[in-house]
Amino acid sequence: MNVHEFETAVWEREGIRIVIRAPEHTNVGEYDYQRSAAENQRLTEWLEGRIYPRTGEYGIVVIDGRGEIPHGKNHLSTVRQTYRE
Repeated sequence: MNVHEFETAVWEREGIRIVIRAPEHTNVGEYDYQRSAAENQRLTEWLEGRIYPRTGEYGIVVIDGRGEIPHGKNHLSTVRQTYRE
């Protein structure tokens, strides 16, 4: 799965926009989760558990619905809500 496909898969499954700081066609792991992460999970926990293990050394940025980078202590529900505002 390349970076663009991974970012798209995360958006479709999780409803959270991420940007991987790597060339678009760089290969990373598969994002093959069947369910989205729990609403009460913190952003940092989600990144460490689901994203970083599949993207390796590349930098990851989460962009909320306001175009800002949310703090890692935010719950996923809070970040997801910003896309609906």
